[in-house]
Amino acid sequence: MKRKIAALILIFALALSGCCYAPGNERASFMEKWLKLPSMPMDDYQSTKNYEGSQAEDPSSPTEPGAVLEVPVVNLDEMPKRQAGDFVKVRDYIPDIVVELKYATSGNFTGTVIYDFTEVYLRYSTVLKLMDVQAELREQGLRLKIWDGFRPLEAQQKLWNAKPDPNYVSNPATGKNSHSRGNTVDLTLVDAEGKELEMPTGFDDFTAYANRDYSDCTDAAAKNAMLLQETMEKNGFEGLQSEWWHFTEKTEYEIEQVFDPGEISLWRAECNEYINVRETPSVSAKSINTIEDNVQFTVLGWVDGFAFIEYEGMRGYVNANYISRVG
Repeated sequence: MKRKIAALILIFALALSGCCYAPGNERASFMEKWLKLPSMPMDDYQSTKNYEGSQAEDPSSPTEPGAVLEVPVVNLDEMPKRQAGDFVKVRDYIPDIVVELKYATSGNFTGTVIYDFTEVYLRYSTVLKLMDVQAELREQGLRLKIWDGFRPLEAQQKLWNAKPDPNYVSNPATGKNSHSRGNTVDLTLVDAEGKELEMPTGFDDFTAYANRDYSDCTDAAAKNAMLLQETMEKNGFEGLQSEWWHFTEKTEYEIEQVFDPGEISLWRAECNEYINVRETPSVSAKSINTIEDNVQFTVLGWVDGFAFIEYEGMRGYVNANYISRVG
């Protein structure tokens, strides 16, 4: 009896020491099944956490359907101070938004490149509302994908030249084109992997199937289109009846005549002492700042012999005769 007890104690000790009791051809004992628990190295455990409790993974990485997407939170207090009507780059404020500007490539209804920039710009107030939309969609494991945002007047003219039909393209001469105001965006929904959800049609579909009467599409497409529409409307946007992808922020803006994302570049003052930054593009306009010789600033657009610039968080106009491009 004592020998049997001693044998059992030995088996138990061997199991605890990491050895297997494997008589004959057996690969594991009942003790191994009980004691073999999953473990995680401490370094790996700590790397999956931060002070906000969000995942450290790339926010665009695959996620289970319907899972909440976690992304770094943008602290607006740490961003440059902006006015509601300022143009800003959307991905500076919504890092996980998907951008695929159709008119920056030939993959659009015209078959040609319409503008030469690949980042989407919108009014600051518009972007703040999109931040709320994206936050709501993340809770459902979804994100926004932008096809078009601010569109310079020159780009709008190219679209009109390609299809001069007011039923589908705004004539820039009428002053009604909303994309050139900077508060309008064309977008759709994508899942956690960036795959587009089924919608009534593709982008720029010039048929009745693209309107907001979702009775002529599949149930899945209607459900997705309604989700997009309801979420956008809830957060301050209005949809265009003839295009399920088109939404305009309710805050109204004038058509932008100067700002052009394709013109954004670094320049410097080239003068004896300094150049004046003026409120409007005129030599008689009030000076709101000065830029010393050889100091750099960002050009955002051009008008009537003046450059529209940003310098020290302030925007204004400088005489184009006294500046030169860096590099």
